[in-house]
Amino acid sequence: MDLICYLNGQFIPLDSAGLPVGDLGIQRGYGIFDFVRVTNGRALFLDDHLERFYHSAEKMRLPVGRTKDELKEAIDRLIKQNQLPDAGLRILLTGGISPDGYQIVQPNLTIIQQPLAPPPAQLPSPYKLVTCEYQREMPEIKTTHYLMAVWLYPWMKEQGADDVLYRQNGFVSECPRSNFFIVTKDDRIVTPAANILRGITRKQILKVAAAHHLPIEEASISLGDLRLAREAFISSSTKRIIPVQQVDDISFHSNELSRRLFELLVEEEAASY
Repeated sequence: MDLICYLNGQFIPLDSAGLPVGDLGIQRGYGIFDFVRVTNGRALFLDDHLERFYHSAEKMRLPVGRTKDELKEAIDRLIKQNQLPDAGLRILLTGGISPDGYQIVQPNLTIIQQPLAPPPAQLPSPYKLVTCEYQREMPEIKTTHYLMAVWLYPWMKEQGADDVLYRQNGFVSECPRSNFFIVTKDDRIVTPAANILRGITRKQILKVAAAHHLPIEEASISLGDLRLAREAFISSSTKRIIPVQQVDDISFHSNELSRRLFELLVEEEAASY
């Protein structure tokens, strides 16, 4: 099946779409994106994703050139044309051609949709994480800049790990594509409050936990806190929640609250359709 993409207001075959080599996204790595999971032909939590996308665009001084409603219409049309019941939808805004290599004149807006396996129906197998001293630039913005994540990938695999957990000055923050949580000995769920990208799944976890009276808070997590925790997990749009069995030499043997939150998240997704 030939997929269709959206490029600057036009719907064209994905195979024939492209950005000019002079685009700031290529020349300088200057761009933002958001990734939306499509399930049963519907974009999940689309309003939340668009709110974050427009926030990122504003912070990066990148005019979107389309209203949220116009973007919703384009996404809806793209989903109907491609007829992929389960897919990943990437909204990409790059700096466009610049007369001097720095000035932003006319950004390029692209939306692509590609097949994606349905999310797991049950809590996935636990991950092993390794930590790395690193803090993303402008972490509250979902930029296209994944230099460290790509560079660390071979090292991560050599360690026998499934993902990297960033730390800075003794505090953990996030993984390259997911948010991080711990469960304390007294059953408090904690997720880092600062120096992170505020994930959409993270937002839903905060919401459902509060609605079901599960103690949850946004706060700093030190390496010492990590050692005292009884449970840890990560969250992402594609996997929902993944339990963590090990971070460096720290092991976790429980996933009770991870499983409960996973079930609540599945219910929340179903209610959003």
